[in-house]
Amino acid sequence: IKIIGDHTDKYVQAYFQYDSKKSGGLTISHLRFGKTPIQSPYLIDSADFVACHNASYVTRYDVLEGIKDGGVFLLNSPWTVEDMERELPASMKQTIAKKHIRFYNMDAVKLAREVGMGNRINTIMQSAFFKVSGVIPYDKAKEEMKKAIYKSYGKKGEDVVNMNYAAVERGGNVTKVKIPAEWA
Repeated sequence: IKIIGDHTDKYVQAYFQYDSKKSGGLTISHLRFGKTPIQSPYLIDSADFVACHNASYVTRYDVLEGIKDGGVFLLNSPWTVEDMERELPASMKQTIAKKHIRFYNMDAVKLAREVGMGNRINTIMQSAFFKVSGVIPYDKAKEEMKKAIYKSYGKKGEDVVNMNYAAVERGGNVTKVKIPAEWA
């Protein structure tokens, strides 16, 4: 949200809901940006973009509740479209089809491990958000992410910085899911 606020003419606001467990628990990030000032923080009940960073949540929560018609859904999962037939709840598949959701999938956990970041997927998912959202040009977003990484991690050494840079680059590896007609 800082990148959007600093590098566009949009007004921005972030509001977070945390699980009592905090680390490893459920976090819902309500990120808002637009052309008019945002007067107060509140939860979003009608979203243009939803990302699910943990595939197991698709059966435990209604992650697409309130997504707008034509919205974007980004899922972190190791699944193929064939796997999704089995793994995604019928109600979710129906929502995706009936609301004309642009659905993207990526295996951020695999990508994070490949670049040496273990299970830390936030940088990859942030990069994927910029890739599919179109809120700012993707190359500009990557450049700004890398500047922020250097500022945050530069003192931790070149290896840490380079791992994060690689994560930014790999975050563009999203797959647009072609929605089977029978999902409707």
